[in-house]
Amino acid sequence: MSSPAASPPPSAAPPAAAPLRARFGWLLPPVLAGALLRLWHLSAQIVGGDELNGVRAALRLPLGRVLTTYQLADPCLPMAGFYRLLLDCGLYLNEAWVRLPPLLCGLAALAAIPWLAERRLGRPVARRLAWLVAVAPLLVFYSRIARPYMPIALLGFAATAAFEAWWRTRRRAAAAAYVVLGALCVYCHLGSAPFVVAPFVFALGGLLLEKREDRPGLGAVVAVGLAEVAAFLAFLLPARDSLRELIGDKHNPLEIVPATVSGALELQAGTRLLPLVLIFWAAALYGLVTLLRRDRRLCLFTLTLVLVQIAGLLALSPEMLVHPLVFGRYLLPAFPWLLVWAAVGLTGPWPRLGRRVQGTLAAAVVAALFLGGPLLGREVRAGSFAGHNDFVAYFCPPASLPAAAVPGFYREVAAAGGRAPVLEFPWFSWWAYSRVFYLYQDVHEQDVLVALARPLPHEGRLRLRNMPRADPPAFLASRARWLVVHTDLPAEEARAIPHCWPIVSDFNPRHLREIERAGREMGEGLTALWGAPDRRQDGLLVWDLDRVRRAGPRRPTAPG
Repeated sequence: MSSPAASPPPSAAPPAAAPLRARFGWLLPPVLAGALLRLWHLSAQIVGGDELNGVRAALRLPLGRVLTTYQLADPCLPMAGFYRLLLDCGLYLNEAWVRLPPLLCGLAALAAIPWLAERRLGRPVARRLAWLVAVAPLLVFYSRIARPYMPIALLGFAATAAFEAWWRTRRRAAAAAYVVLGALCVYCHLGSAPFVVAPFVFALGGLLLEKREDRPGLGAVVAVGLAEVAAFLAFLLPARDSLRELIGDKHNPLEIVPATVSGALELQAGTRLLPLVLIFWAAALYGLVTLLRRDRRLCLFTLTLVLVQIAGLLALSPEMLVHPLVFGRYLLPAFPWLLVWAAVGLTGPWPRLGRRVQGTLAAAVVAALFLGGPLLGREVRAGSFAGHNDFVAYFCPPASLPAAAVPGFYREVAAAGGRAPVLEFPWFSWWAYSRVFYLYQDVHEQDVLVALARPLPHEGRLRLRNMPRADPPAFLASRARWLVVHTDLPAEEARAIPHCWPIVSDFNPRHLREIERAGREMGEGLTALWGAPDRRQDGLLVWDLDRVRRAGPRRPTAPG
């Protein structure tokens, strides 16, 4: 019989748990913090703007055409295909399904990017990188927005990390991972193509300058390149007709101005506070120099990736590249490597500073970047429009509204307090036409629902919690307390002070007339069905939906 001393104490962890905790426990705090930022108040967010492009494609086209048809509206084909597959399985699309692909990529990136970095650069760098990934506003926002930018950030980083691993080790599994992940990245967004093929620019230099025993041979490089081309052709050839048309429509004359560059630098840094922008880029450049001294190959590899992606964008010159928001998100495949540079820079070694002091200062820098960024703003904490271009483009202040231009109803709702969601009509899905809705939300501080002025095709297949159909039964079935019909929304928008660099500078007169007509006709129809509105002020017709639900539909007595 073994002695009692030989038995493990009751509080000891199982043998397999302790190594697991030692290996991955350091990742848990940043992963949890990053997950909280990505999930916070997500269920209340409005689906709008380009988020609806993939939904429209899925509602209109069969699965085969969805996966092989590029469109000027630029849906992400794999995401739209996912939506179409759900519809074909008899499911209804809601906000959770629409946002699931980028959200899963954003959550996976919290662990995958630092884990891959730890294998290459060690745990101190990976620990700092994990926190940078967790709090980087670009990665947080695009994990919450139904667009392809978070998928290409994750897939692009993983693909290029796999190529770098193959270059060092010649493992076929790493080469296969590069081919598959790189092809998926380009399939999600064609703008990532320069980044995915950039490793071959590095390989060309390596073939010329590195010793044969330190690198793969020419035949292996050609084989991997041909495999990647074949993977590209697998989805490009079936879509070749629509692809040719898209390239012609999307190409614009190159127009990059200084404000494009400065705005993109602020977006990458995660703040528009100049001292913090300078600190971030000082850390990134110091990290690049440190890599050059410690790991020249990795330094040149990552630098090649970033420069080729920039050069490729300038050569392709896609539509609206002059806007920092567009330029910045097209750089997202390279962004995790910029964070790697910053993590290396924050790790040091810094002259004359001990390891504990370095760690404290690095934590202070990450905390300052988080506190000085947009993630603590009310629009993220409690708003319904965090995916709006005005908030994603945090390089300049969002639109604003003079206090006198806020209708009194919204101040009354704020004074009443409690939970009273507001349903706004008419909503036009292009963000620039509906800024006043988030400006009013800043005043009343309730959840906002919207109803589209122009219905989506086959909208009966949708179950959007925050976007009910624009008809009386759907209004009453929603969770809203108040329905606000704007009879002249364009006039309200005209009173707003626009974003300092609006992504859409001119409004289409046809759209303005459509919005105005939709509000006026809805107001007339509801008055005929429900009676006079509970409030009529400042061009707004307001119905208390709780009262209408209790009373039931009625027709007003004819006057006289």
